[in-house]
Amino acid sequence: MTKEPSLTVFDGHDSIGGTKLLFEQGEVRLLLDFGTNYQRMGQFYEEYLQPRPSRGLVDYIATGMLPRIRGAYRQDLFPDYDYPKTDEEWPGARPTAVLLTHGHLDHCGGIAFLDPSIPIVSTPMTLALLRSWQETGKSDVSSEITYYGPKAPVESTGRDRGSLPGRLLGADKEAARASRPFSLLGELPSGLGEALKQSPFGAKTKFEPIAPVRARPDFDGVRYRFHGVDHSVYGAAGYLIEADGGTVAYTGDIRFHGERGRDTEGFLSLLEKKSPEVLVVEGTRLLASDQETPPALTSEADVEQNCLRDVLAYEGRLVIADFGPRNVERLKTFERIAHASGRQLVLTPKDAYLLHLLHTVDPSIPDDISPGGMRVLEEPSVGSERAWLRRVQSSDESAFLNPVDVAKSKSRYILCFSFFDCNDLVDLRHTGATEGGLWLYSSSEAHGEEQEFDFVRLQNWIRWAGMHQVGFRYVPDERGGRRLTFDHPEDLGHHASGHATQSELLEFVYRARPKIVVPVHTVQPARRYQELLRSRGSPATVVAPVQGQPIRW
Repeated sequence: MTKEPSLTVFDGHDSIGGTKLLFEQGEVRLLLDFGTNYQRMGQFYEEYLQPRPSRGLVDYIATGMLPRIRGAYRQDLFPDYDYPKTDEEWPGARPTAVLLTHGHLDHCGGIAFLDPSIPIVSTPMTLALLRSWQETGKSDVSSEITYYGPKAPVESTGRDRGSLPGRLLGADKEAARASRPFSLLGELPSGLGEALKQSPFGAKTKFEPIAPVRARPDFDGVRYRFHGVDHSVYGAAGYLIEADGGTVAYTGDIRFHGERGRDTEGFLSLLEKKSPEVLVVEGTRLLASDQETPPALTSEADVEQNCLRDVLAYEGRLVIADFGPRNVERLKTFERIAHASGRQLVLTPKDAYLLHLLHTVDPSIPDDISPGGMRVLEEPSVGSERAWLRRVQSSDESAFLNPVDVAKSKSRYILCFSFFDCNDLVDLRHTGATEGGLWLYSSSEAHGEEQEFDFVRLQNWIRWAGMHQVGFRYVPDERGGRRLTFDHPEDLGHHASGHATQSELLEFVYRARPKIVVPVHTVQPARRYQELLRSRGSPATVVAPVQGQPIRW
């Protein structure tokens, strides 16, 4: 393999999310993120049509959701009799490590399929967040990011039984579940270390925890650095790789207007000193033309002010705050709103467990589950439960509320929900808790047709529960129908984007002074980025990534 450095974009160059990059120099091959491309997945799959877990990698490789990289994937996910049966004919070689920027699945979802011997480099916060997500979410191969269960061939019970041995995969009942090897950008907090030792499974399932280690500063002489950045999820980072021929920098997802905006400024200051040869930069909020009006910049402080105003207007009635389940910054915003309005936050058990793990990394993150702190809405359960739920339920019993409790004192609470918690509205409506209350939508706009369908469903739930809403609405369109909008004056200012604005991105690139810009995480073509940078006075050359083709300099 040549010693000249190269960068290959396997995904994320023509979509928002799904970023998969590969930096190579000599024998060092570093994956920069390895996310799920939900746009591409939506071209083939939907809620009731999903890749088949019993077929391992087959559906993902065949539909192009995972790239063909030799040595990258779990060998137990290749069926003995199938396509592909092996990766021996694929290009490339085993990746050395993954440099993970943050814990959103469009940047890390594909890690579930990677060879478990490949170390994942991340911040401790990202590891804590992903462990919580995996424990409290669905249990299948696509979720196995922080720990995994080996698979083995199983015999079909259908009409083809015995004709195609090794075609199907199932859990290897003899093998232990095990942790993936994480290499941390910082010390392992003792509380997180203890939490990671605990089995996510019942007593009958073998689990072999692997303690995370401190990340090494280089890989075979190729040095790298990280720096924290501001994003809508805690623990986000950008990277610099000291390559032959100049520094390669990767932003991940960035913004300047959140709680950790100074971190992004610090990362930019580092780039100003380095003047990277190559800058891989996101472009989520780039506008398609100069005729488009840039949306107003909303900060987290603006969100707090606007949402507090709405909560105060619903005195005596229940408020449900709808925001992303891993957006802890927004949760802290609503905790302050609750205090200012004489209310308490009521969490789902999953959110309570998330805060418990994140608190082990950052003690400033609230995790006080008590009658005087945050409360937890009881989750109906039958039979044996997953280990994480038992741990949450071991908290102070008096901190838990049922729907009747909420109805009796609905003016005292702000429930933290998302669309996927709407089933709980059935019990809350039955007790009269929701009538006349407020559903306060404080999350991102719809991206794509499927998400627009979700808003139709959400609207139906809100109306059925007898609640009012703010943050989105449907208005008449020119064809006599109704269209979804987030731009009504009463709905503006309830959400702060996780991404930098167009003007902020252009200023970022201008100040970083790279020679080459590689745009990712955007639907705008490279020529649009080039046009915008020229208008800002940047001499950088924008290179349009071609999927799977190395970029050299």
